[in-house]
Amino acid sequence: MSSTSREEDSKAAVPLLVKLKVVGQENVAKHTMRMTDKLQDLMDAWYRKVPETKGTGLFMYDGCRFRADSTPEELGMEEGDSVDFFHHVDGGALVG
Repeated sequence: MSSTSREEDSKAAVPLLVKLKVVGQENVAKHTMRMTDKLQDLMDAWYRKVPETKGTGLFMYDGCRFRADSTPEELGMEEGDSVDFFHHVDGGALVG
């Protein structure tokens, strides 16, 4: 087997599209995107699909915050993976 056909086989194994799910406290939104698209697209889709003000929370994958310019391929995301959305919470005043 030539090295060219091995490269083609390995490229064929990587999916072009991935369906991801964003899960908030009260909402769930599904989004299909290319593995090479920036996750900013997923974040923008979340704000379009649910009644949230843009910039009011943070997105996490596998318990870690990620950069908007990351891609699903860079983070090793797979079909059906979930991204968590958490609202920013202000407060923490001392009660006493």
